Amino acid sequence: MTGLALYKLLFMAQLLFGEGMFLFRLERRPRFGLRLAAAIAAMFLVAAAFPLLEYNAWYVSFLFLTLFLCTLLAMRWCYDEPWGNILFCGIAGYTVQHLAYLAYTFIIEATQISLLFGATFDPYSNTPFELGQIPLIQMVFYIDCYFLVYSFAFSIFDKPLKGNHNLYLGRTSLVGLSGLLIAADVIFNMITNYYTTGSRASLLLERSYNILICGLILALLYNQLSSRALRDELDEVQHLLEQGKRQYELSRRSVDLINMKYHDLRHQSELLSRRGDLAREEKQELDQVLAGYADQAKTGNEVLDTILTEKNVLCRSRGIRLSSMADGRGLDFIKAHHLYALLGNAMDNAIEHVRGI
Repeated sequence: MTGLALYKLLFMAQLLFGEGMFLFRLERRPRFGLRLAAAIAAMFLVAAAFPLLEYNAWYVSFLFLTLFLCTLLAMRWCYDEPWGNILFCGIAGYTVQHLAYLAYTFIIEATQISLLFGATFDPYSNTPFELGQIPLIQMVFYIDCYFLVYSFAFSIFDKPLKGNHNLYLGRTSLVGLSGLLIAADVIFNMITNYYTTGSRASLLLERSYNILICGLILALLYNQLSSRALRDELDEVQHLLEQGKRQYELSRRSVDLINMKYHDLRHQSELLSRRGDLAREEKQELDQVLAGYADQAKTGNEVLDTILTEKNVLCRSRGIRLSSMADGRGLDFIKAHHLYALLGNAMDNAIEHVRGI
């Protein structure tokens, strides 16, 4: 088995693990366990059966990108998510895997620590190589590098992904750009591996460029997640404001109706007073009812008047005494439904607190 034949299986394991870090919160299809087991087995069979016809940058790039596309199909089969979300998770997972590989390779080449390993593993060679030939210390160092990079990436993306079960990312142009970048990065890395014959400094510079591309891709994806979270918060605030606007219109109409009924009843009270002692008891009952609605707020701001009048009626029905002293003429710069939502919610909280005493 050549180094590349062994590495394509290792690559598939690393890629599936990297993609899994972004997938586990998404919506799963029925019989997910069976689908997942079948998909993993199929991916390793595809990786093992993929023919190694050439050992050059272009064919090896085609190999890895094809395996990546196969994992996208497997993810779509296991998860009930739109293609945009599947592509996002796939690109993020592939980028993390590639970044881990580059970090390991950069450290090996920069420190020349491979001299301590003896026989080192070349993942792109066409010479026969057995897994038992890899020194134990190299295996440990290799696993440590990948573990640190994967853990770092998970710690960064875990928070924006947490609790976002309906992961609609949108902006497919950014996801597509990230896909083009990762494809370019893979091809550039293969060209570096197969055709670079310059100095060690030149090789390290090319590795650094690859690492920067991976960092750029992860930054684009992270920014997209953060922007989505901000858009969700903005949509929620907008929804609350729209609710406040509708509630304000209903409250304003209710207060107008109360005022109209109040004036009608005052007129009835005056008529009863003209009937003398015969209607005295009836008038007293009517005046008691009217006393509850006599304190109409007059602050110079229609919205504030509506809020105070409405809450005064609510407080009286709950046995709470509400007194206010306000000049609303300075609040005209605030939109009506914004003021209603802000001040109305504050007064509702205060009423609920007093009610619990």
